[in-house]
Amino acid sequence: NWNWNSLIHKRTPLSPVHKMCLLSETSVATPPTKDAPPGPSSAKEGESRPSVTGTEVSDDEYSRGISDDADSSVASLHGNVLDDIVADPKDITAGGDEQVKSKEASSASLGISDIELLDVDEQELNKPGRRGSLLKEGRRSSQESLRWNKQLSFNIEDLMSDNDDDEEEEPEADEVPTAPDTEEPSSSTSKKTVKTVIAQNSKVFFMIGCQRSGSNWLRTMLSEREDLIAPHPPHIMRDFMPRLEKYGDLTVQANLKILIDHVCAFVEHNQVKWMDLHSRPMEFKRSSILMEVMVTIECYLFKEKYTDMQDGREAAEKIDNPYYLLAIFDAIMNTMTEGNGKKIWMCKSMGMSQFHDMLLSFYGKERLRYIYLVRDPRDVCLSFMNTPVGECHPYVIAKKWAKLQNFAAYILHDAPDLIHQVCYEEVLGDKKSQVAKIVEFMGARDVCRSMRRGSIIAIKSEKEVVSGAKNGREAGLARRLSVQFKNLMRGDSFIAGQLKKWAREMKDEDILLVELAAFDQMQRLGYEPHLVKSEEDRIDITEELCEEYAAENKRLVGKTNADLAIANPDDLKRRKIQAAVLEKTNSEHYDEEFVKSFVIDIEDALDSIDNIVSDKGFLRKGATARFNFQQWPLNASMVGFMPGVEVLDRFNLQDTQTLKLKGGLSVTFAAASQAGYYPSDRHKANQDAYIAGVRVAGARSNQTRFKKERDSGILFAVFDGHGPNGTECAMQAQENVREQFMEGKKDVRESLDETTHISNTLSATYRRTSSLLETGEVGIDASQSGTTATSLFISKDFFHTANVGDSRCLLVEQDKQGKTAVKALTKDHTPDREDEIKRIEAHGGIVMSSDQYDSKDPTLPTFEQKRIWSKAGKWPGTAFTRSIGDAVAKELGVISDPECANFPIPTSDAMFVLGSDGVFDFIPDDEIGAIVKKFDDPADACRDLVGKAWNRWCDSEERADDITVIVGHVKQSDRSVLGKVRRHFSRSA
Repeated sequence: NWNWNSLIHKRTPLSPVHKMCLLSETSVATPPTKDAPPGPSSAKEGESRPSVTGTEVSDDEYSRGISDDADSSVASLHGNVLDDIVADPKDITAGGDEQVKSKEASSASLGISDIELLDVDEQELNKPGRRGSLLKEGRRSSQESLRWNKQLSFNIEDLMSDNDDDEEEEPEADEVPTAPDTEEPSSSTSKKTVKTVIAQNSKVFFMIGCQRSGSNWLRTMLSEREDLIAPHPPHIMRDFMPRLEKYGDLTVQANLKILIDHVCAFVEHNQVKWMDLHSRPMEFKRSSILMEVMVTIECYLFKEKYTDMQDGREAAEKIDNPYYLLAIFDAIMNTMTEGNGKKIWMCKSMGMSQFHDMLLSFYGKERLRYIYLVRDPRDVCLSFMNTPVGECHPYVIAKKWAKLQNFAAYILHDAPDLIHQVCYEEVLGDKKSQVAKIVEFMGARDVCRSMRRGSIIAIKSEKEVVSGAKNGREAGLARRLSVQFKNLMRGDSFIAGQLKKWAREMKDEDILLVELAAFDQMQRLGYEPHLVKSEEDRIDITEELCEEYAAENKRLVGKTNADLAIANPDDLKRRKIQAAVLEKTNSEHYDEEFVKSFVIDIEDALDSIDNIVSDKGFLRKGATARFNFQQWPLNASMVGFMPGVEVLDRFNLQDTQTLKLKGGLSVTFAAASQAGYYPSDRHKANQDAYIAGVRVAGARSNQTRFKKERDSGILFAVFDGHGPNGTECAMQAQENVREQFMEGKKDVRESLDETTHISNTLSATYRRTSSLLETGEVGIDASQSGTTATSLFISKDFFHTANVGDSRCLLVEQDKQGKTAVKALTKDHTPDREDEIKRIEAHGGIVMSSDQYDSKDPTLPTFEQKRIWSKAGKWPGTAFTRSIGDAVAKELGVISDPECANFPIPTSDAMFVLGSDGVFDFIPDDEIGAIVKKFDDPADACRDLVGKAWNRWCDSEERADDITVIVGHVKQSDRSVLGKVRRHFSRSA
């Protein structure tokens, strides 16, 4: 499937030398045996379907209504009509009398992603129109873009041809085939213009089973995974599939637009709001969804044609309606994923198991994955009966539970490698180990896009994933809306009481009905019956009794809705608003402009794919181009994602002041620090710290009568913390550097080389501070936390610098031509420096970007920053080669020794800038020099730099780093020696 991380462009017809399409040899599924469990399409209409245990189940029982998700907004409002599970996709009418084609096993198992593609080198990808706006100004990392690092170039007629005379010499293995630079073919050309496709193959996950099995609880735990989005499901497939007929033929774009509009509105009105990364309600751009659907269908149609011809069938000419709906569902899930800066998604619509054949055909074995959650049906029944939504009668609930287990059993038999089964009772007993198994099944974890510039890759442990769920965003969103989600934020003591709750609270007559309805499935899944011990204990439920139970269930559902209207009218109102979307006619629209817009053909969609990537399919608040940053943080909400009052609360300014040294040197300075913006932790403490203008006294002079202590200099420093305890590390370094440096300065004597002594003092201070953190002597866990440290000590003659990490110090002055000259007084310690890389590799560390490490290919083209990894695993992922703290990284060659330097103070006035990488990541040194030269007041310069950096972070990233800057003016006073000489000659004249 092709989503926002796909890029497609037109190609002219390719000569035989360019035909390069192969199909995966592992994509052919084994046909089901005669003993296989029944699948969604395992019997013809009117035939009885065998259950897993061999008991015949009538077609009527298969098609009877079932609420696979009782917490859905429509489950309790529309009864059996809306709650129908579609037992067989080919039983669904697709825009007329045409039905969904039943695929052979080999075709059904082959997904779009199973097409093998050719590597594309960096030069090819950088051609105009390849990455387009996605990588504009290098803002997007290869975590998104280079997943496309495969290219498909083909011609349908060439691929299908068995004529060996057409074969020509194949290109070299490392040569990327490209289309000839020719004009578009004339209409008489028999060969069809095909497309070049660059695609990504991320997996998609579906949680299946039955509602009230702890699915929301598990969903909120898995949502704590850094790269996964698992929103509350609106059940698009379940609720729109029975209504597809009213939309007509979806190959007609006018009809397709109406369906897209209604589906988008359905999701936008979901009971639990879908929010983007910045906690804003998702608003779907219909035109972008349409283009993605068109591109998806185009690619899927080609795959179908190819597999049909390979299997000797007549090639498909169009795709049936259900696949259009599935493409819309997929585009919306992709958009939600992109809108939250994540990489993979999981759908928790538990009844998606009924669409297995469609999903397998659409996604293929390489991408499709299931998490099958099982719970004792008696506890499921009890939970339904105590919840103000969904079915209410124990027999009806149990029958639906059993049906869903049959669907899952079919998948377990048909594609066992694609499904991971987890038992709710086992999760209750050991959340950590069970979640760890699921996480392992889902594959390697990675940080989300918003953290790709982080100083360290901090992947949560399974314990953190589990413990953070009840306080996570997904649990919070659901908990506030309905009583059915009240358990999501409860602790372990409540969870322990959920085990075999039915034995304490359920009536025997209800237990009997559940065990009669689900006896076979309970036996298969290992749940021991309480009353129905054997086949001899089973009682036939007559058709009259079934009808009686259905009628009683309908009455109870009505009563539940009436009770809900009194107990929580807002909850019921939200459900009704969403349910009303399903009843809209084709003449009723939510986005009238989109529905009535001009027809977009596939060529337009392909040509506009760059714009789709740029829009990302959702509406994002744009940053202003003109802004008075000198008054930052005034009107800060105009240039970011955080309200201005919150930005102001997280901004600190040390106003302008002046200090003077003996000899006439004066330093006027100010400092500012802005706590960053982290969407997942909006109140995260500022991990930056600084020292601004601490006067350091030197030794007492024995040559004066009063032995007066003389000024030695002024100390400035910036510390940028990182990791879970980065704030504490930065503050500890700030305190130690201040105290230990001042203690060391008391040993200065006239007989010593001052520059050497200051450098030694700073070096010893840094090493001592790092040792205190690494050993835990100060009570801080610095195993994967630490800080940078950049110090500037100004004496009467020199600038003395010491640096560890990637904070920076600049000198700004005028050159001989009167132009602003900017000089870096420190060097960043990053894995881009060859001298630093050699030390890291000598200690056994690996220097690669994250995607290079994942692919085990250091030559992979990447836009990500290089990091330091262990050969033993993907940690610690530091983006620096020196730091204070970071005990784990020290094992890989990261050191705390600073690089020290001394620079004579300029004879003319000059300025200095000290800052964290929150400033330097987005504002070049030369621009910083130009900015500070504009302002007489250093405080104004600080505000301007912080505001501009914040704006660029928010414009280019999904977050803003902590931003700290110190700006100082250094002036030679007339009281200096030079001033005295000037005055002497002035008086002589």
